[in-house]
Amino acid sequence: MTIGGIAIGVATLFALLALSSGIEGALEREIGGLGAHILLLPIGCPYTMTLSLMQGADTAEFIPQEAVPQVRATDNVRATVPVVVGKAKVNGKLTSIYGTTEDIFLTKDWRTNDLSGAIVGSDVATKLKLKPGDRLSLDLYAEESVTVTTILDATGGRDDTFVFIPLAVAQKVLALEGKLSGILVQTTNLSKVTGTRYTLAKIPGVQAVPPSEVFDTLIGLFDSVKQTLILITGIAIVVGVLTTMNTMTMAVYERKREIGLLRALGSTRREVFRLFVSESVLVSLAGGVVGLALGYAASFLLPRTSGFGIQATPHFKLAYVGICLLVAVAVGTLSAIYPAMMAARTQPIRALREL
Repeated sequence: MTIGGIAIGVATLFALLALSSGIEGALEREIGGLGAHILLLPIGCPYTMTLSLMQGADTAEFIPQEAVPQVRATDNVRATVPVVVGKAKVNGKLTSIYGTTEDIFLTKDWRTNDLSGAIVGSDVATKLKLKPGDRLSLDLYAEESVTVTTILDATGGRDDTFVFIPLAVAQKVLALEGKLSGILVQTTNLSKVTGTRYTLAKIPGVQAVPPSEVFDTLIGLFDSVKQTLILITGIAIVVGVLTTMNTMTMAVYERKREIGLLRALGSTRREVFRLFVSESVLVSLAGGVVGLALGYAASFLLPRTSGFGIQATPHFKLAYVGICLLVAVAVGTLSAIYPAMMAARTQPIRALREL
């Protein structure tokens, strides 16, 4: 039971560390995958807008398409990528569509530069059983048909879940003619990004947001949740300490005669103290090893979607194994100090009288 109690605390800690690392990595990958130095978004909450852009979710606010020429004419702007995202029926199944122009190839490392038809993410291609040359029917507010030109290699990111199509086609299907979900901007000189951002922010109906700022804010929000979870895990570990301490205290009482015999045969108080501490540490280490196995399994069974709607795979590091085993050793050491001191103070004569 003691091993099981310690294992639960260690398993929770290990799974939390692995999933947290996975979610942080997924956020960084997805925001970096936008390929923009500056995000131009409609007026509103920039973090919600960015997540909608990454997830292909519909929004109520839009940028007027007339802003695109102004952005292109701004100094230090290398690439201007207008984007419309939303969900529509693709071959009868609700799928995220991503309307854009050929400027998207300046921000994506794809093996194609042909946007005359549809570029399909690997997940969508698998779900709809598509191959290059197939026809796609797009249907929501209007019906359109395009040919699949490219199936993208799996990236593990949101690109796998999109169907990329020409901007005008997406706007017609989503009934967003003249409107944009956002504009991705790449700059020529990164050292001048701040100045470019303030210039772009003066365009009516537009806010300019650096992806790094969005990432830092989202990570900050996630960290507050993670700290709460770590606190709950800490409570479970404290319970493990108390359980182990209770077990070792009972062991001292049950072995009082053995301790007295050991002391009578010449064992020092230090040796008796070390004996009980060693036993407690070994029991805790066993719980730590079991907990690592349980935590590894649990991290694949728990939901992999963060509160931001980002799919994340657990990221395991050797350091996490070390941290969890160190916690197990600390539990064993702390919980054994009081019982071991009791054992070391056992008077041989009193103990032997009970034989």
